[in-house]
Amino acid sequence: MTLRQESALSQTFKSIPTDCGRCACIILYTSEHCVLCDAALETLYSVISDFGLPPETIRIVDVDSDDDDGCGFPAPLGLPAMRVCEEFITGLPDIDVARGAVMHAVLRNCFSDGCS
Repeated sequence: MTLRQESALSQTFKSIPTDCGRCACIILYTSEHCVLCDAALETLYSVISDFGLPPETIRIVDVDSDDDDGCGFPAPLGLPAMRVCEEFITGLPDIDVARGAVMHAVLRNCFSDGCS
């Protein structure tokens, strides 16, 4: 099951912006105990390759090691979870949901020079 949410949190937390002004283009929250996180990462790799984006576009944050996501957002309650520009998706995303989120980010110029 994929749960898709527009993030109201993006307006309330301080962030360290990329050159395009966003905290990150794509963040995958993961843990070594997460059973579906590898599948979510593979889905993201597949989708971003369709758009010609490099794997480095994805920032991987291990919630167990207290990695900072660079955005100041609290760690998600469930994994896998991902932020694609302004969209927040929890659960193993359907390929079309992930593709739609990346497409919206592309349309917002999220992956312009210096924003990956």
